[in-house]
Amino acid sequence: MMIALRIAALVACIAVWLPLASSDQASGASPEAGGSGIVSQNGMDEGGYEACIADLSAQDVAFEQLGNVTVDGCELAGAIKLKGVQTFLGAVEVSGEPTMICRFASQFTGWVRDVGAPLTYAYTGEKLVRIETGPGLVCRTRYNKPGEKISEHAKGNAIDIASFVLADKTRIDIKESPRDSKTQRDLVRTFRATGCGYFTTILGPGSNAAHEEHLHFDYGMHGKTLNYRICE
Repeated sequence: MMIALRIAALVACIAVWLPLASSDQASGASPEAGGSGIVSQNGMDEGGYEACIADLSAQDVAFEQLGNVTVDGCELAGAIKLKGVQTFLGAVEVSGEPTMICRFASQFTGWVRDVGAPLTYAYTGEKLVRIETGPGLVCRTRYNKPGEKISEHAKGNAIDIASFVLADKTRIDIKESPRDSKTQRDLVRTFRATGCGYFTTILGPGSNAAHEEHLHFDYGMHGKTLNYRICE
């Protein structure tokens, strides 16, 4: 039964990922043009925001509607604070209550609902009940380096995940530990692989020193189209 659930979940993930594959899909440095300073403006027009909010509400996503927000010079149009995601396996709390633009929230909650929750149950036999995250919006450049490009976090277009918590209180940290089971590490690796079907950038342990303890998902335009992928 568990094997059948795992296969079904992986097939669903592959179905999502395949239409996104293209000749400009690649791993490596982003070719996007750099910005100046840290001031960031990102979001959507009023009609798009209202439609996005309606979609999140229809999916029973728990969130706070923020509208336009400014934090440390970063201005977001159409922001929300994400609190939880309803899945067919039950509610999943997002403990960091990250601030993000609505369209990224839609992308991330779709991944939790269609991939994160079912894969967790398929691999472990336990329901996913909490995802422990960072704050989402952080007004900074990449890696906090002066002169670097603006981080997708500064645009409300990224999230960092430190761990996944199961119904039996098991915590699956992104940072590998000798205490981890093979199943837990396989699950984290599968999260990274399937995330490439939903996000344009996936970074984690092994990518670089800044991502040794968390997974970074973002949906930035790093190439000529959103099909360009940085999956490391």
